[in-house]
Amino acid sequence: MGERRGRSGRVGRRGRRRLLFAVLACAFAFVLAIPVAALADEGDGNVVDPTQRADNSFIYDTTIESLFEQASLYDDRTVQVVGEVVGDRIATNDGTGNCWVTLTSADEANASSISVLLSAEQANQIDRFGRYGVTGTTLQVRGTYHQACGEHDGLPDIHATNSSVLAKGVDHPDSFALGDFVPGLIAVVIGLALMGVFYFARERMR
Repeated sequence: MGERRGRSGRVGRRGRRRLLFAVLACAFAFVLAIPVAALADEGDGNVVDPTQRADNSFIYDTTIESLFEQASLYDDRTVQVVGEVVGDRIATNDGTGNCWVTLTSADEANASSISVLLSAEQANQIDRFGRYGVTGTTLQVRGTYHQACGEHDGLPDIHATNSSVLAKGVDHPDSFALGDFVPGLIAVVIGLALMGVFYFARERMR
């Protein structure tokens, strides 16, 4: 009787182990199936949004400095850059209404600029052009970069297809600050005092 109970106990333990193994195998297969299903769903909904910022291999979201440091890499490719509009708006002579603007980087340590060809509608977004006392409009430009544009005297430029304003321009009027003149006034007073002492000493020596 005891031997039969021992055998039935061992059989019961083996059954529980097999059941546990089967449950673990099913759970492992389910975990592996989740990424496959997610990829399939992602592929079905892969719709390109033309208004979103560059996050794919077709648009190079880069900087103006990089356009010159790696010009051959970006040549004839769609790029997207951000910079301050400076200088003036220069109209083209081809009767299209297009115009040229200069876009400069915000990095003062390594400032670079690029000529950008805009349509009249895109250029009308610019409210200020950077110069002394004025910060120009910060513009995000997307278009085709040319290392040596064959249409425009072989110069580097961007033919913009899209542009958007990231920040409006700001005026910085000069303000009178009396504190800036204090060091000069002190120096003048000290100089006059020394002249007086020198004149008094010379008169006493006579």
